[in-house]
Amino acid sequence: MINLIFKYENLDINYEVFDGRENKEDANIKPLLILHGWMAKIEAMAPIYLYFKKQRPVYVLDFPGQAGKSSALENVWGVPEYSYMVKSFIENQNIVGCDVIGHSFGGRVIIFLSSKYKELFNKIILTDAAGVKPKWNAKKSFKIISYKFLKNTMKFFIPKDKYEKKLDEMRKKRGSSDYSALSSDTMRQTFNNIINLDLTNNLSDIQNSTLLIWGENDQDTPLYMAKIMEKNIKDSGLVIIENAGHYSYLDNSAKYLKVVECFLNS
Repeated sequence: MINLIFKYENLDINYEVFDGRENKEDANIKPLLILHGWMAKIEAMAPIYLYFKKQRPVYVLDFPGQAGKSSALENVWGVPEYSYMVKSFIENQNIVGCDVIGHSFGGRVIIFLSSKYKELFNKIILTDAAGVKPKWNAKKSFKIISYKFLKNTMKFFIPKDKYEKKLDEMRKKRGSSDYSALSSDTMRQTFNNIINLDLTNNLSDIQNSTLLIWGENDQDTPLYMAKIMEKNIKDSGLVIIENAGHYSYLDNSAKYLKVVECFLNS
């Protein structure tokens, strides 16, 4: 394991390179890049990089502003900013054309990049990936509408110096657990940018061979999202892992790893 820092703009991006091969001189072996999910870190992807490091060099980075060791964000970002950081990392590390695995938010980044820069990746594995706009049920729709109503009316009967504090309390109460866990305005605005960008139209522009792996019981990025991706990505296939949720690579790591290995080696 090599723990390193990649300088991007004025941020320190923490990353690690895992390479347990006996013959490290084989130029035909493609590197593998792994992108973790929202507010996760390198260690969350351990089952994957510990398995594949015996076969190829594996690169894993900590997204800035999240749970790992990279710098906090100084400005509000969105999917494009995270994506261009990853593109710069790939080019800096001279691993253009690598295979790539993305879980959840990491999948968003891969969808954005691969729809615009086919040459960045060879094969793509999207694991319980985000990026398709969720369907709103009646309960969710009511929460959003009521939040917007209260936000726009509170300013008329709450003192100006207390308005922002009250608004923040309401966001935490009515928002998702991911939103409520964020401690800064920068990250809350970043999170809003991310979830409000629908990448469905990007899917048809992906030319890379793509494997979709999903937990059948995923509640965060439900299975219907995987089927939309499979329908719209030209060269794609879907593997559903039974009795698994949003972390299918953890819920049944043995099956997950074998499916990925087969795909990468085919």
